[in-house]
Amino acid sequence: MPKTLVILLLLFVFFAVSCKKEYSYEGGAIPVISTDTVRVPVPVNEFPLCPACTANTGSGLSQWTFKSGNSVLCGSVDTAISNPDRNAFTFFGPSSCSGDTGMVMTVYLITDSLNRDRTNITTYHNAFYFYERVTPSYIFMSQNSSGFTVTITNYDHQARICTGTFVGSAFRNNGNGASITSGKFKVKLL
Repeated sequence: MPKTLVILLLLFVFFAVSCKKEYSYEGGAIPVISTDTVRVPVPVNEFPLCPACTANTGSGLSQWTFKSGNSVLCGSVDTAISNPDRNAFTFFGPSSCSGDTGMVMTVYLITDSLNRDRTNITTYHNAFYFYERVTPSYIFMSQNSSGFTVTITNYDHQARICTGTFVGSAFRNNGNGASITSGKFKVKLL
């Protein structure tokens, strides 16, 4: 028999035998296993665990936080500006976990304005971006049709401090959907 044929035959036997699932049993009645018991681990966090975000509640001044899946993302707000009519505002700032990522949020109050103390204003006219500066591209981005909601829970007109929450659907840069939950922010509007 030629060496090549022997090698091929040995490889066939090796792969045929080694691909079978083996079970070990140490006594007692033999259980009948009708389904495969191998479990593939599911990733817990889409993003690396960030100790700065574990304790961040987003309730401190000039802070934001949100969840995507089991991942918690957070950061600071370095700019928060309102338009002259005070019926729209934008805030943005870097992530606490990576200087290369950050968030931008623009909120449009179509029929309202922040010209006095206000509470519980909900709007569906918003733009949300969680970006990455290296490529540059977005990691998450809301779209008009995606159902992204911002609620201004409190606006103190004298101090110009706006506190709010956000939740909704966003899209990844590959087009897949993502769920943004437990979003919070607290900003001082210029």
